[in-house]
Amino acid sequence: MENPIDWDEIWKSLIRVDHDHDEAIVRERLRKRAQQYAAPKAQAQQVIEQGLALLTFRLGSETYGVDVVTVRGVREVTHITRVPSVPAFYRGVVNVRGQVVTVLDLRLFFNVNVAEESVSPTELVVVEANNLTIGLLAHDVQDVVTVSQEQVEAMESMPYTLGVTPDHLVVLSIEMLLKDDRLWVGSKDKTDQ
Repeated sequence: MENPIDWDEIWKSLIRVDHDHDEAIVRERLRKRAQQYAAPKAQAQQVIEQGLALLTFRLGSETYGVDVVTVRGVREVTHITRVPSVPAFYRGVVNVRGQVVTVLDLRLFFNVNVAEESVSPTELVVVEANNLTIGLLAHDVQDVVTVSQEQVEAMESMPYTLGVTPDHLVVLSIEMLLKDDRLWVGSKDKTDQ
């Protein structure tokens, strides 16, 4: 199994979040989630045909959505280990269940001005595509939403995106993003060192 589910960690996080609920309610919630994860592929295909299932998160003044299929986890960031001589958009690395994961600040990657007095992101969305796993910083991981294909308007001026929805949700293409040469060690374009 490629990415085993850490049920102990899920259980601990549910107990922290649901401290007012009793154990039976938490176990029932886990059972329902397990059933959803075990749903037949036909049901998953139906959801894809109905629209894009996106995990949404806020970073700075922007709200982003990423395909839930690419998401490997969401966690709180308590400490990022800095790495010398890397571009500024690389904030460092974190340990996620024994795996070293590079942390990317999309604001700096997209050359968005970041005010020095701004609040630092405290959450991490771990995504995977193209044999690369990376953590995206977030101020607030919000929800999973389904967006119809018709709602996403393509924007040529916004690389690495599928487009933008009428409510200004930027739909990222993790596959396109993680193909960028700047994210690979030894690439020719080394900016912001």
